[in-house]
Amino acid sequence: MKFLLSTVLAATASTALALGTPIKSLVTGSGGQLTIEDGLYVVSKRTSDLTYLQMGVGTTQASAGRIQGLTLFAFREYLKPSELALLISNTRRVATTCFNLSQGRMDAIAYWLTVQNKSAYRNVTSSFGPMNLRFKRDVTSDGTYYTAVYMNRSGLPGQTPWINYCTDGTK
Repeated sequence: MKFLLSTVLAATASTALALGTPIKSLVTGSGGQLTIEDGLYVVSKRTSDLTYLQMGVGTTQASAGRIQGLTLFAFREYLKPSELALLISNTRRVATTCFNLSQGRMDAIAYWLTVQNKSAYRNVTSSFGPMNLRFKRDVTSDGTYYTAVYMNRSGLPGQTPWINYCTDGTK
């Protein structure tokens, strides 16, 4: 009985600790935030060399308002070192905030993004534990270049071991 009670309490506590972060709060910048459509937000962010980079975040998969996949955009073809550093820092923040990925995987992700950024057109995928990343560099039909990092994770957001997750604002 004592074992059963402690198991029920542990399960209840793990669900109660779930923290949902609104996707809109992931991209903030000095120029304000532009909502392109529900679930896609764009902002101008200042880099370390005091230039600006248009960035965005958008939902690719969600269930009951909990995000299972999202995309981080940098609206530029080739990222110079300061822009790449900004993309990496935002990828780290999203990976830990939305996908509960451990800090121990962040250096591998940063290295992988750095390697991918050195090539022209790319569309490659890699796994980092329970999270999959896809790096894509392409051009839209109107000639706009972009670099995108698609992220998703196995499991259910808000349930152990995926305690920290993001919400799309619908629930």
